[in-house]
Amino acid sequence: MESRSKYLIKNVGILTISNFASKILVFLLVPLYTSVLTKPQVGIFDLVVSTVSVLVPILSLNIIDAVMRYTMDQTKSPDEIAAIGIKFIGISSCIATLIVVICKFLPFFDSISGFEILIVLYYVAYIMNNFMIQFSKGLERVTDLGIAGVLGTAFTIVGNVLFLLVFKWGLMGFFAANVLGQFIPAFYLIIRIKLWDYLHSVHINSKLQRDMLLYCVPLIATSVGWWVNSASDKYIVAFMCGVGANGLLSVSYKIPQVINTLHGIFTQAWQISAIKEYDSEDAAKFYGHSFLILNVLLAAACAWLIVLSKPLGRILYKKEFYEAWKYVPFLLISCVLNSASGFCGSILSAKKDSKSMAMSAVYGAVANVIMNIVFVWLIGIQGATIATAFSSLIIYYVRKKAVGDSIIVNRYGIVLITWVLLCVQALLEIYTSYWWCEVLLMAIMLLINMKTIKDLCSLWASLIKKGKK
Repeated sequence: MESRSKYLIKNVGILTISNFASKILVFLLVPLYTSVLTKPQVGIFDLVVSTVSVLVPILSLNIIDAVMRYTMDQTKSPDEIAAIGIKFIGISSCIATLIVVICKFLPFFDSISGFEILIVLYYVAYIMNNFMIQFSKGLERVTDLGIAGVLGTAFTIVGNVLFLLVFKWGLMGFFAANVLGQFIPAFYLIIRIKLWDYLHSVHINSKLQRDMLLYCVPLIATSVGWWVNSASDKYIVAFMCGVGANGLLSVSYKIPQVINTLHGIFTQAWQISAIKEYDSEDAAKFYGHSFLILNVLLAAACAWLIVLSKPLGRILYKKEFYEAWKYVPFLLISCVLNSASGFCGSILSAKKDSKSMAMSAVYGAVANVIMNIVFVWLIGIQGATIATAFSSLIIYYVRKKAVGDSIIVNRYGIVLITWVLLCVQALLEIYTSYWWCEVLLMAIMLLINMKTIKDLCSLWASLIKKGKK
């Protein structure tokens, strides 16, 4: 088990060194666009991006999720998988373009007038980047993934500074910078893995295509469910409280993005390990051990970010955006719970159990919409953050049951206690000024998770020692 843990941690280390510093730089750009753009402008951009993220799996029949899983299957041809993926990407891009053209002539979409070309470019760049990421994962090109992440972030930063501060293009410049942030890493991966070498034949393997669709089509519900869980609150808040309120909620997601970045780095490495080790005899123990490590890392990051919500808000959220800090704590907890769900999802992916993933997403989506409507009506924007956290917990519970004996977590009670302590800390941060109580809770979390922390330090030290040799 130790060698497999080292392989996982090594990949996490490569991706962390490559991605985390650059992601923090994007995070620090928040003061730039909150000082240049208005709340309605940020709200409009956020709704466009959220809409693209849900249209991609629907219009492409979610083929991207099957690309990584089948590429790692040694009995399948990467050439045939790449050809199938590109086929569905091309079709979906044409449909997306048609949808944008139709929207141009509808009165309900006046707010996106003038941005149609950029929206189409963002869709194409987004879906191609995601395809290349999953295909590269399947080929185990971890280092290339890390470099691609750095390039994408660098061009996003340069684009934001150039288009917002120098050219003063406003919302159009913000769109353009984010298009670059998706297109450049996709282009880099295409060159690095020589995608054209996998597309020398236009022949489509009908049986493989059918198998991939049988696997990935049920996952459309998963993708839509995840989207509902992370984005429906924005639409409900925009409808019930106004587009400006959604601008506040959108900005409040920027601090939790640190958790998502950590989880994304881990997941890129973890998905490879989960599939590689699925058939091993002690896979369940390895999965459980890895779960504890992930939870400790993300819970620690979550606890620190909760206690720093106000100071970070003063630095990051300019002018009328400052009050967004109070919506951060429960969104952070939601990210931790989503990470636990994503961990279980990788195991279900290894099992090719797309049905359970879909069901969990449906349950979470239904609960999310209902709770969002009720909670936003009762307590405003904060209700959306609490609803998101609850629905994230529901998704995790359903996936945990579906995974069953495929994962053995020896100290599971400590995981649950840690989550409860995070919720108490969030309430203290939002509604009191007792910061010392939060520090006390963080100390308790540290003590009860000490065994896992020692295991993590031991593995890391062993990996460093091996590297020096």
